[in-house]
Amino acid sequence: MAITEHAIVSGAYATTSIVSGTERRDVSELLDLWAHRDTPLLNRIKWGSGSGGLSREWITEHLGLGYVVASGAIASANAVLVPGTSGMGSTTAAIRQLSPGMLLYAHMSAPTSGTGEVWVSVMDKADDASSVGISWLVAASEEVATGTKFYIVGHFANEGSNPYDDESRPRAILSNNFTILRKDIKITGSQAATDMYAVSSEPTHQMAMRLLEMQFERERSILYSHTQTRSTTAAGLMNGVYGFIYSGSITGDNIDSTTTALTESTFNDVVAACWENGGTPNVFVGNVKQMRLFTDWDDSKIRTRPDARMGGHFITSYLTDTGLELDLVPLRHAPMNLGFILDTNLMTLIPKKGRKLIIEKLAKVGDYDRWQLFSEYTLELRKYDMGAHGLFSELA
Repeated sequence: MAITEHAIVSGAYATTSIVSGTERRDVSELLDLWAHRDTPLLNRIKWGSGSGGLSREWITEHLGLGYVVASGAIASANAVLVPGTSGMGSTTAAIRQLSPGMLLYAHMSAPTSGTGEVWVSVMDKADDASSVGISWLVAASEEVATGTKFYIVGHFANEGSNPYDDESRPRAILSNNFTILRKDIKITGSQAATDMYAVSSEPTHQMAMRLLEMQFERERSILYSHTQTRSTTAAGLMNGVYGFIYSGSITGDNIDSTTTALTESTFNDVVAACWENGGTPNVFVGNVKQMRLFTDWDDSKIRTRPDARMGGHFITSYLTDTGLELDLVPLRHAPMNLGFILDTNLMTLIPKKGRKLIIEKLAKVGDYDRWQLFSEYTLELRKYDMGAHGLFSELA
């Protein structure tokens, strides 16, 4: 028979009011509040809403580069233009930019006669064709060389004309796997009962250390991770920035795989290529050795206040010759060979629904208690297929 004097007062909050499963706690708000100085890149990337999918998918649609490249020489008597891949991966993708009624302009850099200015009008194109019919408005004085860029001036129409062909672009679906980061904690009964210097609670201290360690690994996974399909014996891995680009299907001036000594010229060239491809780079991420070079480049330009009481120079951002300013983000113990030029506005971390960060106490075994911290997430990297992000892969 219960002792009524010891009964819980009606409406009072007590442990009996807590629902089951209290050993599993969603502490994802810690990630939203966390801005640790040792994870500077991670602090700049936003989190998206949770997903219940097996992978993260997003749509990409390339409007084109605004020009096509002649895959072969064209004489002024020739009424056919055959575009090359023009940095879009295939002739089919490149030619999708063109339709009857468009005016194209090209310039011959060293003609033997004339000014080298060329204008042609697109006359006809079959569906998914590999060439277009052209009419010369101002014909070249000689053969137009292979590799000449024909820039799209505009799609013009005559008064009362019929509609032209459809100009919609094919869409593609890009995706990334979800991956699970996990940290395990095991505390013996004796360890938990021992008074530690400056540590009031061993489990709390270990959780804080494992959370910091997880943040380090999350930042590195954003950059260096490479995909692996999940199976009964293998963990699922997502692609980081390098994983997406390393596939080999992404090529262009935004990727430098030859430069070993970073220079202003090579850096500016890659940034400019990213901008041309639709990105707006805002950070450069890499080993601290590469960041120190920026101070050397700008040493003669650095100015301090007349009343400054310190010597030396320090640069936190760099203004490129394209007018884009990039924050310099050095990472501790980062691979020396890799340098990333990123548009963080095109990067989003997507958590698995309800699994952004979980701390869970496991069943007691013998004389120790166990916890696990885990987080399931993926990286959505937009426009990587278009070359909006840059990479140096062979720096020394």
